[in-house]
Amino acid sequence: MKSAKNFGLFVASVTSAIAITGAHIPQAQAAKVNLVVNGDFEADPLVDPNYDPTLPNPFITGWKNDSQLEGGVYANRLSNYPNPETNGLRSVELGYTPPGTLANLSQTLATKKNNKYQLNFYLASVEEAPRLDNIFQVFAGGQKLLDLANVSFQGFTKYSLNFVAKSKATDIKFSSRTGYDWMNLDDVSVYKVDDDEQGIPHSSVPEPSTIGGLVIAGLLGGWLKKRKRVVSC
Repeated sequence: MKSAKNFGLFVASVTSAIAITGAHIPQAQAAKVNLVVNGDFEADPLVDPNYDPTLPNPFITGWKNDSQLEGGVYANRLSNYPNPETNGLRSVELGYTPPGTLANLSQTLATKKNNKYQLNFYLASVEEAPRLDNIFQVFAGGQKLLDLANVSFQGFTKYSLNFVAKSKATDIKFSSRTGYDWMNLDDVSVYKVDDDEQGIPHSSVPEPSTIGGLVIAGLLGGWLKKRKRVVSC
């Protein structure tokens, strides 16, 4: 079991005016209702504010967490590493899982059949070669929208995926496995996409596109790498 990984303090000190990805949310979408309950993972307190990873904190309001391993330990748990773009306090750490297994975090949304929706989330990873062995998958209504392997070191990066609901209830699910270190998931949202809107193409993954985004990603990356050198595994 890894030792404590409280590495969110640096992020909180960085101005939120600089975006990591440069992604833009249309004004029309800002007024819409997010169908996801507790998508920012701020509804529950940490079991240990200092984040001792030996104390599992798997209770996440609105989400089903089936990531339990042996002895009551969970791969998915609340973390005090927040997404700096949203000024939150927590995210979900996607921790170590044994080879051949996946940890799942899921939620059932109220949708309308044949309506188009956009799923957004932020993903960070601290794994990098030679300690690089991870899987990250996203599903909506049983359809796989994204399948990533060996996501190398990155700060919180925004992903946007489109899907069409097949019924009045749609499950969204994040499946993950990390072999060495961990990844973090934050700020999950699902909005209905109107027919007259320009939706992001299916499985579109925006890349950092602004100078400010590259600057903050570089600062964050340097700090996290320094932290990794002092964290025992």
